[in-house]
This record gives sequence, structure tokens and C-alpha cells, in this order.
Amino acid sequence: MTPPTERDAGMGGTGRKDGSDGSDGMDVLEARLRRALTAEADMVHPSGDGLSRIRAGIDRQRYDVWWRRPAVALAAAAVLGLAVGGGAVALTRGGEDPTGPVAVQPTDEPPTSAPTGESPSPTSSVTESDDPAPTGEGTAPAPGGGRVEVPVYYVHDDGQAIRLYREFHRVQQHAQGRIATAVTEMFRAADDPDYSSSWPSSTTVRSVSRTGDTATVDLSDFPSVGGDAEDKAVQQLVYTVTAAENSVKRVRVLVDGDTPPSGHADWSQPVARAPMLDVQGLVWILQPRQDAAVGSPVRLTVYGTAYEGNVILKVFHGETEVTTTFVTTAMGEFREASTTVELEPGRYTVVAYDGNGENGELTERDSKAFTVE
Repeated sequence: MTPPTERDAGMGGTGRKDGSDGSDGMDVLEARLRRALTAEADMVHPSGDGLSRIRAGIDRQRYDVWWRRPAVALAAAAVLGLAVGGGAVALTRGGEDPTGPVAVQPTDEPPTSAPTGESPSPTSSVTESDDPAPTGEGTAPAPGGGRVEVPVYYVHDDGQAIRLYREFHRVQQHAQGRIATAVTEMFRAADDPDYSSSWPSSTTVRSVSRTGDTATVDLSDFPSVGGDAEDKAVQQLVYTVTAAENSVKRVRVLVDGDTPPSGHADWSQPVARAPMLDVQGLVWILQPRQDAAVGSPVRLTVYGTAYEGNVILKVFHGETEVTTTFVTTAMGEFREASTTVELEPGRYTVVAYDGNGENGELTERDSKAFTVE
């Protein structure tokens, strides 16, 4: 927005610079300021997209400078006068949503791709519970031990670190409830062949109990892996339990009723989720799901964080790259973003990358194979 200049405000016409009253001039000034502010306000078109959020810091600096200009001080006085007279002018800066940021679930994540899900519990600038939540998460257990959809976390080495990635599985409900159902599924194979579990596949759930916001999960086995991999295995369990049951905030891990055996850490106390930026996959592909059959145009939805918020999406048919696009999430926090691509019927793979801010190199973060019918 360009503020009115002194000439626009009437300082070069009937308005006086000598400090005298000049009530006629002030009437003209007020009328001109009203028209200028109204015209400028009509030009404001706030947007909530990711690019506006990325530019928010830049916009804030611009407005700080704008506000210090002399003519704007006069405009501010006029606005105050209008407010006293019963008028109101609302300005939205930098595309910021006046309702505030949407808590996604991680939300547990944000969700355009799904309804209710893992509930958010922000503890910092990153929404600690910002997980995207497809249909089924947070739903009540099926009556009579039927099939339920549960969130399950797995691990994947993205080339830089072992990180957590989530899938939704529809399975038969465990006799001990939703938490036991999700944890039991965690010991089995993931749908995405890139994901795995650090836990022995023979591990079983002996019991699950609750005290306040702490769940105690007694298992038959414990991972025998290195220090970092063991930490991520425990976080895999904690994220799965707290995603399956939103009201649980900490998990006490037991093996055959005792503290887990470990040469790396003391697991005698309940464990909370580690910060998302430390352990969660930086970019997830939410849609299409692995091995999904979809129509064209194909919606590509990702959830994550990247340099300047930009996530590059490449679609391959076999070894041939057929299209490249991008979406804007956020930088330093997790957000969801979508786009669509037109594809002919066939089998495809979409790969999500984020870029290195120093040299522009792309790092693969996630991929999904799917079929266009």
C-alpha cells in the first residue's frame, strides 16, 4: 500500500503549515484522507497462502518503515478521528490470516486431507502436535472388536538422519483397545517399502494401562540397536501411542513388567514426544497414499517444512520424469500444501524434495507409487 503524500493530503493547498487554525482547510484534508484511505483499503486482498507467510517478515519491515513517514502520521490521526466518529477501517498486513494460524494436528497435523485427528499441543513456534490427519484418526473404537483405522509411525533414513513417518492402517481392533491395536501394527511391515520398524517383528503387547495423561505399555521385547536408533525406536512408540489416543501425553515403556534393558539410556521414567523438527520426517507425501488408485487430475498433498517452504515434486513414469511442480509449506514449522497434475492412465511415482539453501542441491525426502486409472 502506498501512503498519501503531503501534497495528496492537501498540505500544498488549503491546509496551512504556519500552525494557524484553518478549519476550512482541515475539512478538505479530512475529506481527502477519507477518500485516500477508502481507496487503499479497497485494494487490500489478504491471502493465507504459504508464500505470504514466508514474506511476512519482509512485509513487517516494510510496514515499519512505512509507518514512520510523516504523511502516515496524519493518516493515523484521521483514522483515529474516524473511529471516534463511529467509523472503522480494518487493515490486514502481509497476507496474515486475522483468525490466526490453523493448528494442525502433529494436528498431531493440519488437515485439509482429513477431518479430526491427532490433537495439537503446541509448545513452541513449531506445533508439536502438527500431524496431518486423514479420515479415521481419532475415531472411536469399532463396536464388538471390529476393524478400525489407526495411525502408525515407522522409521526411515532420509540420507541425513533416521526420522519418523506415519501411515494409517485399517486393521482388526486389539482386545485391549485402540493403543494396543496401533502398537501391534507398528511391529508389522509398513505399506511404503521405504519405511521400517526398529522393533523386533515378534514383539507383542502384554498390557496397556492409563494413569492420568500417562500410558504404560508393557511389551515382550525391546530393540537391540545403536543409541540413536534406540532413541528413535522409543519415539516411534511414543508418537504412535499419543497419536492413537490424543489425551495421552507420555508413555512409560516396560518389557516383561520391568524397565527396558539398554546400554544407551535410562527408560525408567515416562517419555514424552521429542520436538517434531528433531525426529519427524521433514516432508511427507499425504496424497496419494502408497499404491493408491486415483483419477486424473491427481491431487498431490505434502506436509512438512523446507528451505523457504518450497517442496519440489517430480512425477516419474518408470525412469522417465513426466512433470515437475512445487508447493509451498513453511520454513521452520510444519504446514500442509497441495497441487494437482494431469496424468494419463498408468503407474507412477511421485518424489518430494527440499533444497539446500547454500548450493541448491535437492534432497529426496519421501516418495509414493500410485496408479492413475
